[in-house]
Amino acid sequence: MSETKQTTIRFAGTLYHRLELASERTGLTINSIVTIACLDWLRRHEDQLSLWEEGMTPPHESE
Repeated sequence: MSETKQTTIRFAGTLYHRLELASERTGLTINSIVTIACLDWLRRHEDQLSLWEEGMTPPHESE
């Protein structure tokens, strides 16, 4: 089995409230929503991440 690690993230009250609402509406846990959001961000920035690994700075893109 692959190695697993744990993290704890703290959110500002307003953002946490939005996560709570999303959790209630979707039936997903807050941890699941945050994990999905992180994985989506990583997928959308895959090209930038590979440039960082090569020591290059990718051009800034606003989202």
